[in-house]
Amino acid sequence: MSDRTSASTGLKLPERLRRTLAAAAAEAPQARLMGTRARGSMRPPRAHVVVAAGEGQIESARGPARIVRRLELYRTSFGPVVRLAFSIYHDATEVLSAATVIDVLRVSGDAALSGLGRQRELPFHFYAAREGDLEYAFSKVIPNDDERRAEAKEVLGMAREHLSATPEERRSFRRALALASRNFELPVPEPGVEG
Repeated sequence: MSDRTSASTGLKLPERLRRTLAAAAAEAPQARLMGTRARGSMRPPRAHVVVAAGEGQIESARGPARIVRRLELYRTSFGPVVRLAFSIYHDATEVLSAATVIDVLRVSGDAALSGLGRQRELPFHFYAAREGDLEYAFSKVIPNDDERRAEAKEVLGMAREHLSATPEERRSFRRALALASRNFELPVPEPGVEG
């Protein structure tokens, strides 16, 4: 996938992903962590977060807002599940929360998580779900400081280690996700606020 973005179009999302996110966003906000690079580039992929939700929810995240995120690792008997959860606090009443799971068994999942361990910024691209498709709204770029990069590298290392310790015939991301999802929570509380 190309890393090209513009102020009016955002990331060039594959058609199947657009339709899947648009359909799911009709029920609840959705997110995907994607690793992208420029065509023909030798540079490693760069991680981007794609956020899809109803138009009103997307608009609530526009302008000054605080993005609080948490990277989680779940170890199951079927392999690891890594989850990036986030909440966007616009004001005391407006909170947009979503999460994406990362399958480190897949090259794309491993690459996206690796990007979180390298890059100094993390772009969020917001899309409004409308009539079965996504319409690009805006993007925000948040810092990915030394502590966050170290955390991503540590989580990736632990996930790879757990995956290698899981017998190949037992590995199933679908089953691992079913077990891990019992512990998923949103919203991600703001630091210093009891959740």
